[in-house]
Parts: sequence; structure tokens; C-alpha cells
Amino acid sequence: AYWATRQNTDPIPERLPPPDEASNLARSEAALHSNGDISSSHYDMNTVYIDALFRHLHWTGDLEFARKMWPVIERHLAWEHRLFRREYGPEKLPLYEAYAVIWASDDLGYNGGGTTHASAYNYYHNTQAAQLAKLLGEDPAPYAKEAGLIARAMREFLWMPDRGMFAEFKDYLGLQRIHPSAALWSFYHTMDADLVSPSEALRMADYVNTYMPHIPVVGKGVPTDDTYHVLSTTDWMPYSWSINNIVMGENIHTALGLWQAGRAGEAFRLTKSALLASMFMGICPGNVGTLNYLDVYRRESQRDFADGGGVTSRAIVEGLFGLRPDALAGELLIAPGFPAAWDHASLRHPDAGIAFHRSGATDTYDIEQRFPKLLPLRLQLPLRGGRPTVTIDGRVVAIRTIPGAEPARFEIQSPAARKYQVRIQWKTLTPPPFRPVPAVPSVAHRQADITRQFDPSGIASPVGLTPYFNDRVTQIFKNEYRSPRSPFVSLATPKQGIGAWAGHVNATAEIDDTGLRAAARAGRGRITLPNGIPLATPGESDGRNAIFVSQWDHYPKEVTLPLYGKARGIVLLMAGSTNHMQSRFENGEVAVTYADGSVERLRLENPTNWWPIEQDYFIDDYQFRRPEPVPIRVDLKTGKIRVLDIATFKGRGGPIPGGAATVLDLGLQPGKELKSLTVRATANEVVIGLMAATLVR
Repeated sequence: AYWATRQNTDPIPERLPPPDEASNLARSEAALHSNGDISSSHYDMNTVYIDALFRHLHWTGDLEFARKMWPVIERHLAWEHRLFRREYGPEKLPLYEAYAVIWASDDLGYNGGGTTHASAYNYYHNTQAAQLAKLLGEDPAPYAKEAGLIARAMREFLWMPDRGMFAEFKDYLGLQRIHPSAALWSFYHTMDADLVSPSEALRMADYVNTYMPHIPVVGKGVPTDDTYHVLSTTDWMPYSWSINNIVMGENIHTALGLWQAGRAGEAFRLTKSALLASMFMGICPGNVGTLNYLDVYRRESQRDFADGGGVTSRAIVEGLFGLRPDALAGELLIAPGFPAAWDHASLRHPDAGIAFHRSGATDTYDIEQRFPKLLPLRLQLPLRGGRPTVTIDGRVVAIRTIPGAEPARFEIQSPAARKYQVRIQWKTLTPPPFRPVPAVPSVAHRQADITRQFDPSGIASPVGLTPYFNDRVTQIFKNEYRSPRSPFVSLATPKQGIGAWAGHVNATAEIDDTGLRAAARAGRGRITLPNGIPLATPGESDGRNAIFVSQWDHYPKEVTLPLYGKARGIVLLMAGSTNHMQSRFENGEVAVTYADGSVERLRLENPTNWWPIEQDYFIDDYQFRRPEPVPIRVDLKTGKIRVLDIATFKGRGGPIPGGAATVLDLGLQPGKELKSLTVRATANEVVIGLMAATLVR
């Protein structure tokens, strides 16, 4: 009630302010604080507030309070629609952009793109507004229509059939590509929105177990009866705060999503793992904190933040015990998610109590409710065997199997009563279906062959790039990248092309190529790789030495230059930018076209072979895993050529004084006549640079 009084009720502005110059265009805070905004902070706290409000109303059924809050809800949804709704396709279907709307908000910027988690939030809130409008005598049609359009847009533009998951987001600018490496929040917010079918939910749960990094929880006193593990929030690289961390609340919310998907065993395993990692293994025993000791970068920092408290309560109450009252719809849904081995459990809550006991082939549930208005019961349970006999207070009741549930479930219903004793008598018992414990997933991303060592005994022919150089490599973070940028209220990369909106709006990196130029002068315009292949690069102190391409308007999107003769491969010296928002994703490509029109392509993927100029990727076996091996790096300030050995390199990444270029190669068909070489940028907010190229004939 207090925060509702803080909502901005100023007149709706005719035009929203542009991105904030003070944040180097990374934020749009001035536009955020307009009619409908509640918190006046640099986070969209509105959405979390409205979500909690709807869940409160479902729990309490308090229509008097709902009527008071209805104008707040209306203003919020209009604010979301005005600021964050993005239209795609000929039908202009809506996806919603996320503006610091979840725990993992810092440095998370989508530059106008429509996201899964913000779209799921808005789908849920519009469905709830439609339901509430009917009860309050308001018009539900606009909200029901918007919810339907969001659901269509998510399936049409974000669903990935090959992965069984919604993509993290779809670019609004550039090529409007989807980013396939979805984060934990894209899973659990979609589940929380009740947006998907049972079969879609199961596929999404499989995505979590297949693609998300699993970090083992082991140590003195940790039980060995199961394979305990926690998940990192993403597999994105390089590291930036809140983007790729091991967070108690994020793991617990994922567990709630697994319970909602019907994966009770996996949900409990993840919950217990998170509690072990934080409450038991942590340096503050019993704490429900934020990060835990397994986080490579932050360990247990922010352990005094109570971020995980609310969702831990929800997971235990709504997930493990399945207590999900809906007083607005007039029902008490209970769908326990107990581990199959449990034979008793109980929950004492101010509004309800559940006591479960199993003895052989008989399961008993004693249920008591203390809501102001008693609610009819709907109890959903797993099938332990053939069709059972079910009684409520001694009366035999009908059961209904739930279509699509896996493992199989059934439900019973009963009129409102203060207490129930439900007894399930199984005629035959069958063990629960075996689901193997998910192993630490392997990295299955396609990668180029970045370790090919061409035989230098042939002819190495450096390609003359000098006429095509369009800048000095040292200029990359000295430019102002002002366009194209989101025309909306968005978070994005700062105008210098590096950093992020939260704590890094003024970030930069000093790129110093004096060592590379000195080595080139000593080598008469060339440096030589350890395998003997030369790369031609200018030695003059101030000459251009890079072909830069980008979706930023500052450079062309692609550059093509001629090639001649035949070759069995091409070796490239490349340098440019990338960031965590473009991770597990093609940032650009190098294409060699033959005279007959066929093409060989080298996809530049973060973090496989496209590395940021200012740093080496930090790599480990779990939180920051990537395909092996690692490419050769050339330090620009010293001219040193580093052939990295993955076994000794792990755990050693980080900033590079002066920056570094990367050596890549592409195999060619030696019998074909060459025509051209193209370097192309395909991702937004990055710069792709070619500094040298040598044909191996």
C-alpha cells in the first residue's frame, strides 16, 4: 500500500527523453521516471512489485484491496506498454524489452531487443489483469488480447525447436537475430507465468539440465547419496557482475520452475544443493544469502543481501509442498513435489497445514485450511502404480488423470471444508520412472579449427591489406558509437564501445600496439608465427593497421578485397571487441569466395574463437567452460606471440595491458581459384577487425 502512493502520476510525456549523456548513452533513466514508474531508482522495480501484488491477491482474495490497487495496475501496464513493448514481423507482434527488471540486472542490457523473461512477466500480468478486471467490473478485453499477442510472439520469434527453449532475446536492431543461449531467468520466469504446455515445460527443463553449467557441491559433511550441484546463471563470457554468477536465489527459483514443470526429483536435488552450498558450506551457517563460495569471481560477497529469502519461501511452500491457493478463482490447489523416497512430511503455515504419511501401499494427507473464506480443494498427486482407491474423510471420490503430465499424475476435488483427510490406497505399486542424474554437460558448440598448423614449407603469400585499412587498432575504444541505438527506453553498451550500464559506464581499455609495430619493423613489415608463417602488418608508428567492420555506423558492415590464385588455407590476425551480451553467438565472419561462387566461412563466435581485444577469457571446467583448444594471441604492447596451452591457461584469463590480437585460420580447397576475401560484422555492439592475412599455397 505504501509503494502504491509513490507511483508517478505526472502527465504522460509527449516524447520520451533520449539516452542519458551522463551515462555515455548506456542508460535511459530520465525516460524511465515517467507516468506509471514507482521506485524512482535505476531499476524497473515496478514489474517485481506488480508480480508480488498479483500473487498476494491470489493468496488472499482481497478484492477490496484489489479495487484500491486497480489504478496502480492500470498505470503500470500502460507504462510497460509505452516504454518496453517492441513490435516484430508484419503483424507487429509484441515482445517486451527488459530494463533491469530481475535480480541479475546489473550490466544486463538488450539495446532494444525483445526478451523472454520480460515478455513472460508481461504475459502473466496481462492475464492476471484480465482476470481481475472481470471481478472488479472493469473491461478485461485489452489485457486478454495483449496476453494472447505476447504468447504468439514468443512462440513465433523466440521458441527454438532444436533446443526446446525460448531464446534469451531477439535483436531489434541490425539483423534481428535471436540469441540462443538462454539464461536461468528465461526458464523460471516463463514457468512462473504459466505460459507453456506440459510438454513444452518438460523440454525447457531438459534445456536447463543440458545446456546450463553444473558446478558440483562436494566437501566435508556433504551427503554422498546424490550428485549435488548448483547452476551458474548463464554460460556467457567474459565475466561481468551479475551476468554469470552462482546465486542462491537464482538456483532456488530454477528449482521452483522445475517443480512447476513436474520434475520434482530434479527440483529437490537443486534446492538441497543450493541450501548445502550456502547454509552448510558457507562461512555464515544457516544464511539465506546471495552468492556462495562456489562463485569463481565473487565467492560469498553480498552474503548479507536477503535476495534469496522470498523465492526460497516460495519454492518450499509452492514447490516442495505444492501449496498454491487461488482465492480469486476460488480453489485451494495442492500439488506436492516430494522426493519419491519420502514417507512423511509436514508444513505448518498460518493459512494452511499439510501432513503427509506413507505406510506401505497407503498414503495419507491431512489437510487443514484457515483462509478467511474456505476454498474447494483440488489435490494433484503422482501415480505410484495402477489406478488407486481414494477417500476423503472416508468417502470414495473420483480421480482424474492429468493429460500430458510426466511423470503421470492424477487429481481429486472436494468442496470447501476446514479439514480433510485424504487416503490413497494403491492396489499395485510401481517404482517411479528412472531419470538419470544429469551429468556436468559437455560444451557442444560448433567451432572452427583454430589449431591447424599449416606446413610452412609451401609458399606463404601475405595479402596486401594496406589499401583497405580504415583505422588504427588503437582507436577502437576512442570512438563514439552513437548509432544505431535503440530508439526506445533501453540499456546498452556505452558510447565508447566497452563497458556496461551499471558500474561500468565510463569503462575503457588502453590499446597500445607499439610492440607489434616494433616487431614488424624488425621483420621488415612482417611478424612470424612459431610455425614459420609470416603475417604482414605496418611497422610505422602512426599508420592505419586494421580493417574494422561493425553494425555500428562508425564503420562499414563489411569489407571485400580481391584474392588471386589458389591456396590450401588462409591465416588471419584479427582484433576487435565483444561482450557478454553477444556470447555463445556469432559476432561476425570471414568469408573466402572462389571464382565459381562457392564460399568458405569462418564464423567468429564468442567465446570459441572471437576473443575481446582487451582481455583473455577466464576459463575453467564449470562456470566458465568453452570449447577447447584456445587460439594463439599476439600481445600488441610487447609483440609477444603466446601459444596457449589449455591445461596451464585455465584460471589465468583477465585484462591484457595494451590488448591482444588473435590468430585464426581457415582451410581452403587447394584446387579452386580464389576470388575475394570478406570480413563482416553480424552482431550488434561489436567491432570486428582484420589486421593481417596470409595465404598458404
